[in-house]
Amino acid sequence: MTALLELLKQKQRELKLNNENEIIKKERSKKNVFSKVEEIKGRKVYHTKIFNDFYTFGISKKDPTKFFISLRGIFNIEHISMFHLFSTRDDDAFLGIYYGIKKLDKAFLVKNFNKRETYTLRKCEYIEFRFKKGGIFCYLSGLHNLLKADKIESSYYQTLLNIVNELERELYAFYGKALPEGGIIPKWVQKTQK
Repeated sequence: MTALLELLKQKQRELKLNNENEIIKKERSKKNVFSKVEEIKGRKVYHTKIFNDFYTFGISKKDPTKFFISLRGIFNIEHISMFHLFSTRDDDAFLGIYYGIKKLDKAFLVKNFNKRETYTLRKCEYIEFRFKKGGIFCYLSGLHNLLKADKIESSYYQTLLNIVNELERELYAFYGKALPEGGIIPKWVQKTQK
């Protein structure tokens, strides 16, 4: 009887260890926001995974030399991922924020369980944070709504536009650069809107 009890306790410890290892693996995979890092002409360029939109951003309270950006997941908007932009060093410089549309290598299938619909992304809008020595391409599927003329009156459109405008203001202030008059996003939206 005691041997059986010892065997059960040992099995319980093994299961607990397996569960802890799975949790650690999940946390490590969640922390990696970037899907690809490449070296182009001596510049290091980071590409994020595809996310839905912004959750929050700002200067880190613990370390004022970091600007954090939190993004909401494309499949689960409650899944939040974050990355940092660091203050520039002497030999580096912040060149600005750029917007664009990139064709994806493979079509990306997105399921919206709330609306019970599935759609395919063949191209994705991005925000590029460009530096002299590199850059970060941040792919956001929510930016697609800004390019639809029929969505202008929606609350999501207005909210997202305000959030991106605020991001531009705060980021340019963080790097001590003057933001172009009226911001960058309204000009890009006006140029590419259908």
